[in-house]
Amino acid sequence: MSYLELKEENLIAKGGERDCYAHPKDNTKVVKTLHTQGIHNNQNELEYMYMSYLKRKSINLSHVTDCYGYIDTNFGKGLIFDRVLDYDNKPTKSFRFMVANKIILMDIQKELIEELKNYLETNLVLFVDTSLTNIFCQEIDENRYKLIIVDGLGSKRLGLKFWLYRNSKVYTKYKIRRQWEKFMTMYDKDIKRVKLGKRPFTRL
Repeated sequence: MSYLELKEENLIAKGGERDCYAHPKDNTKVVKTLHTQGIHNNQNELEYMYMSYLKRKSINLSHVTDCYGYIDTNFGKGLIFDRVLDYDNKPTKSFRFMVANKIILMDIQKELIEELKNYLETNLVLFVDTSLTNIFCQEIDENRYKLIIVDGLGSKRLGLKFWLYRNSKVYTKYKIRRQWEKFMTMYDKDIKRVKLGKRPFTRL
């Protein structure tokens, strides 16, 4: 396994369990590392297992970031993913950022959400951590967008449920439906905040 030196200036985002760094040698990639302190569910291992499963099944990855395996870093073992960039090579914003700042019209938002829903249901892809910040709104051409899931796939922890997610279509379909309901509840709450002119968005 090769080695990569990460610096604080490469840090893009801090999560509850992981930090996300811009790959210092490849602008099209990011590296996710686990926090060195505290108890965690090893989200890198979970995502690596789930992405490997999707690839073995030849699942369409058009609405998720691809995973390229592990690399040693000065912050421990990191997992390399695609970095979502707009057509002009600028870093893509989260869907929540776009919603909060009214950058795309409501009709377009609904179309993008329906497209993502159809993708998850058709390909049986599990999006379990359904925060709007885990979805990026990529501008693929001027005023043309696509939603990309960058985090929260597969499962929140190892165990029987994670096994069922990968081996029972009935259970997977049920879980996709339940998690989508949670996502839509979050989305509707954010829309209400925007309509009221309130901006209590702590994370974008």
